[in-house]
Amino acid sequence: DAEEFDRTFNLDAATTEEQLKIVKQIHNLLKPYVLRRLKSEIEFKLPPKKEIYLYVGLSDLQKDMYKKILSKNIDVVNGVSKDRIQLLNILMQLKKVCNHPYLFPKIEPGPPYIDGEHLVYNSMKLKILDVLLKKIHQEGNKVLVFSQMTTLLNILDDYCRYRGFKYVRIDGQTSSEDRDTRIEDFQSPTSDKWIFLISTRAGGLGINLHAANIVILYDSDWNPQVDLQAIDRAHRIGQTKPVAVYRFVCEGTVEEKIVERAAKKLKIDQLIIQKGKNVQNKVSALE
Repeated sequence: DAEEFDRTFNLDAATTEEQLKIVKQIHNLLKPYVLRRLKSEIEFKLPPKKEIYLYVGLSDLQKDMYKKILSKNIDVVNGVSKDRIQLLNILMQLKKVCNHPYLFPKIEPGPPYIDGEHLVYNSMKLKILDVLLKKIHQEGNKVLVFSQMTTLLNILDDYCRYRGFKYVRIDGQTSSEDRDTRIEDFQSPTSDKWIFLISTRAGGLGINLHAANIVILYDSDWNPQVDLQAIDRAHRIGQTKPVAVYRFVCEGTVEEKIVERAAKKLKIDQLIIQKGKNVQNKVSALE
């Protein structure tokens, strides 16, 4: 149970020696359950991947909406009321503002709803994406664009149609036959489809999209493993070009915190799981 676990693995109270002992204990506990084969152990010629964090600002409309949501809920954000659900809800709203203001009803001008430049300039991320995609297309590369929100994929759908970009899309709603045909369509060397819109958690482990050598993470997941798995759709055996990963982060917003959290979780994974794989690596207590 939780109390016993906290008692056994209490790193804060332990001395340096005890800490080392505890880490060893964790390794021994996990060893029978962890079977890891790394791509690098099997495929020596796999090109490297490089991750680039793109810090973007907010458009005027986004700033305005962000302030409104914050000022209305400032007590919850400051932890005056202890309602966790409410806080998560507000975080979700702020995340939506960072992605695109049109994720909220009645923000987009209309009806009639007309695709136009307003789609691009009202969201800073989409503005940057617009510049990136044009450059990627000029260089003749294929790209995967990941987002958590299927509603955001709808906006990107409109955007690709408006710009006349050839794209395919899958999310949780896509049937497995459609999914297979779309993946084959994208993977085929003769295909003119060069953008793949995909929700981060769609498709499980089995999707192979190594025709693309550029990955854009439009927004990050709280769980870093989900993003890593998304990136690995392109960076897997069969990939012949180096993979570039662009991660969009709105500066000075809740997104920075999400990315920070994810990095912390990855650090824990690095210490506990990766190091446990090879016991010769002495983990210092400081680590």
